Amino acid sequence: MTTTNIINREPTKLDYASPIQFRFKITKLPKVEFFIQTANIPGINLGTATVPTPLYDYPVPGDTLTYQALDISFLCDENLSNYLEIHDWLVGLGHPDNLDEQYKTIDEKGIKTDGSLIVLSSNQNPAFRIAFQDMFPLSLSGLPFNVGSTDVEYLESDATFRYRRFTVEKL
Repeated sequence: MTTTNIINREPTKLDYASPIQFRFKITKLPKVEFFIQTANIPGINLGTATVPTPLYDYPVPGDTLTYQALDISFLCDENLSNYLEIHDWLVGLGHPDNLDEQYKTIDEKGIKTDGSLIVLSSNQNPAFRIAFQDMFPLSLSGLPFNVGSTDVEYLESDATFRYRRFTVEKL
């Protein structure tokens, strides 16, 4: 075997991806977007099928992708306006007091929206865009108030979204 047949496996770039270098945009939730603390690139799973044979049942790739939920956390502003953006959307979709409230939610927020997670390079330049299509909220965490706390811990809320799919684009 000659050295020309050996593949060079040394990476050309030695910078690691940083978990603190990102921006998150949600089309219909601008007040939440500004205070984002955490976001994730959800997992993706391709199911399998089993082909039966007389001697051995063997797995083959499935034909359905399953995406995990998108989780974010954000600091709440003192008017709770960013918290209420998601709260009101959830109430309008799930259990409004009347149909006018539901129609208002659908008109203002729509049922679904798009969002994107921009991953930044070590030089703070956009490197990748993970685009989420047809997002809608599933849950919103509570807000714990505590007068016994010795330090000021600002209110932070978690939200979970489902979406149709996501794509990854190198920028």
